[in-house]
Formats: sequence, C-alpha cells, structure tokens
Amino acid sequence: MLTLVTTNPSKYAPFQSELERLRIELRPPPQPLSELQSFSFPEALAAKAKAMAALCGRPVLVDDAGLVLHGYRPFPGPLTSVVIRSLGAAGLDRLLTGVSKAAVMECHIGCWIDGALKSWSGSIEGHIDPLRQPRDPLMPLSDLFVPNAPIEQAHLLHRARALAALETDALNLHLTLNPDVPEEAGKYALHARYQCPFCAELEGEDDTVFRDCLQGRLASRIIYEDDDFVLMPPLGEFIEGGLLLLTRAHTHSMAYLGRSNFARLEQLLRAIQKALIEHWGVAPLIFEHGSALDRSKGHCCVDHAHFNIFPANVAVHPHLQCRMNLSIGSLTELARLRRAEYGYLFVQENDGTRHVYDGHDTPTQLVRRIITTQIGLPDRWHWRDYPGCDELVATYKVLKGQIVL
Repeated sequence: MLTLVTTNPSKYAPFQSELERLRIELRPPPQPLSELQSFSFPEALAAKAKAMAALCGRPVLVDDAGLVLHGYRPFPGPLTSVVIRSLGAAGLDRLLTGVSKAAVMECHIGCWIDGALKSWSGSIEGHIDPLRQPRDPLMPLSDLFVPNAPIEQAHLLHRARALAALETDALNLHLTLNPDVPEEAGKYALHARYQCPFCAELEGEDDTVFRDCLQGRLASRIIYEDDDFVLMPPLGEFIEGGLLLLTRAHTHSMAYLGRSNFARLEQLLRAIQKALIEHWGVAPLIFEHGSALDRSKGHCCVDHAHFNIFPANVAVHPHLQCRMNLSIGSLTELARLRRAEYGYLFVQENDGTRHVYDGHDTPTQLVRRIITTQIGLPDRWHWRDYPGCDELVATYKVLKGQIVL
C-alpha cells in the first residue's frame, strides 16, 4: 500500500475509486512541517517529500498544487495559498489590473526515493476571476480559477492528470517500495497435507489428475524435458497446440528463477515459438499467474511455476490495461515481481511485447477466459468443464520430439 500524506484529504474525495485501484491510502502528516518558501514546485516538492520520508521512516507520496499567473511567472506557484490568503479577492484583483488574468493550475505529486525526487504532474489552463467568492475557505482556488476546458469538473483536471501520470508508474512504485524477497523464498517445501499435482505427475505417481482424465490414452504427456524445465500439453486444452512450460523443481512462480535459469527459459521459449509457428501458423500467447507467497490465487490454479502457451491470435492487453501494469523486456525482470504484494499476471503477446499486471483481485483463470471468449469458445475456459483430452493427445503427437534448442 502506498501512502499519500496530505493535510486536506477532502480534495481527493472525487478520486476515491482511482486511489483504491492504485492502492493509495490518504493519511494526515504525523506533525506539521515548515514548507520551503519557493516559487519552484520541484524545489518545494523535493523538500516536502524528503522531510516527510524522514518523519515517516519510509518514502511516502506528498503533493503540492497552486497557480502560476501568466503575467507573473512563476509566481505564486507553491506559495499560492499564502498569497491568496494575504491578498484576498480584492488584492488579487488589484494585482491583475492591467495584466493578463490567464493562469495555469498545477498539481504535483512526489516521492523521495534513494536520495532523489520522483514526481508526477498535471495542469489545466484557465484564468482568474477575482469577483467570484470562494465557497470553501480551504480551497478558494476552486472558485477563483476558471478553467478554459468546457467540461464538467474541469477544475479537477490538474489533479486528475497528476494521478493519471502517477498511474503509469504505480506498479513500478509499489515494487520499488515493497520489501525485497530473496530467490530462495520461492523454493519451499510442500505442506504434508498438500500434494502438488504437477510434482505428483513428474515423480511418476499412479494417482494423478492426468491419469484420471486420459484413462490410459498416453503413458506420459511430456514433450520436452531437461534438468530445469518440463514441457507438456495441459489439461483444459481448449485448442490444439496449447502447452504448459513448468519448472522441474517445485518453485512458487517464474519470478523466483535464478539468473541462469532465465537465460535458459528465453532460449526454450524461442524454440517453442518456432515449433508452434511451423505447425499452427501463429506466434503463441504466453502467460502466467504468479501469486504472492502468502496468498492463494484460486482453487483452480497450482502454485508451481508454469507458463501457459497457446497459439491463439488474441490481443490480451486491452482487457488488462485497466490494472496497474508495466512493460518489460527480458524475463529477468520478472525477479522484481517477487515484491508484488498480491502477485502478478505476466503476458507475452503474439507480437512478443511483454507486460506484467497487478494481481490484486484476479478472478481464477482470467487470461484463459479472455482468450476463449475472443476465439469464440467461451465454454472452454475451465479445465474441469472442458478437459480437452483429444486436443491434448493431438498436440502431444504433433510436437513430441519437435522442440529443438
């Protein structure tokens, strides 16, 4: 959870849903701070963010908002509230006599991280009307400032735009500020009362979900294996060509792989992609639901690291972009997701672009639901309802021996 320290939380009341989605809580300052007397928003914001981080014992978000009068740039800036209280409407009117009344309302949100200010800003152009009487003495600018934008609640646009800018970095900020989790934490021993179905199958046990579903049609579904990874078609094979790529050892998620394993994983994915393009003509979608260590990701998921791979031509990002997300390049970047408070969703699109998404409140099998709906097979998203045994066997027969590194 991120904390935004503000003396006036009511100004964020219209943005409660956005704050909840970004997991930002509002809190008053633990004690008053003397603010830097500066016309520069970056200077004032940096001083406030640094001081508040020291006071709270950790980085927190702070904000500053105010006017910049076109005729007196950069005045009054961070000193807006002091100037407005000192001048009053009449004094402000005198100040603007013979000078442009044009102004810009700005909002700046910042956080002091690793000895530097990280900030996000938003603004809206308008003008000052000193004859308007403020209805709220705590927020007189809401009435004195008249936005040029002819839309409802335009006077909130500066704060809305600052929050929108923050949203692009929100997941990254959560990961930066959350405690680090070592690689070893993801390689845990199973509880005696829980038997991982993947481990049971890889260890050759007779009583497995795979054997129950296939009824002897295949002795094994493994297409490829090495010391670190195993590749096989999944139960719930809603189209031919679908695969599961899982770690041989019981690991919580791909985020807990070692650096050398990430390199091997990249190599293996390239070989898999080549085989699927050759046989099904589509660069596959690749996705993973990596849950947080202390949270369940649903009764239909298995907490054993595995990528789902399907040759389906579907754009997933448009259906997930409302979640906090960030784009990544190398799979080594997944290691940062160990810090994800609620786990993560990883998706590699058909064109190879990769995103990770906040895993908070993720419905079970969400990405499978998206894909099966988009390809016109919405009744196949749940493996228990559609085990896809025929597709599994067909995929095995096509790809066995075809994955070449």
